[in-house]
Amino acid sequence: MRTERRPTASGAGPSGDGAKILAFRPRPRTGRARWPRISDPLGRMEAEDDRRRMRENLAAALIIALLFGMGYLVISELRASARIAACLEAGHRNCMPLDLETPQGR
Repeated sequence: MRTERRPTASGAGPSGDGAKILAFRPRPRTGRARWPRISDPLGRMEAEDDRRRMRENLAAALIIALLFGMGYLVISELRASARIAACLEAGHRNCMPLDLETPQGR
């Protein structure tokens, strides 16, 4: 009687030929305290630097927006006063600027 032998990955025969197979099972977790996670100090410092830079960039953007807004108000007031000064230099009597944006009752 002839039996076929198939090669296995471990080199043992089909019946094991004395090989002992160990089954590894994970250990059940116990209620013991875990070790603290190892943190990367350089990564933590980089994350803090990134947060600080983002706050600084936000503050700089707010300051720039405030400067643009204040500049717009100053320019509009200067234009209005220049119109009034030109009117007075021309010798006109009624040089008050007209408020055309608010409707007046008739």
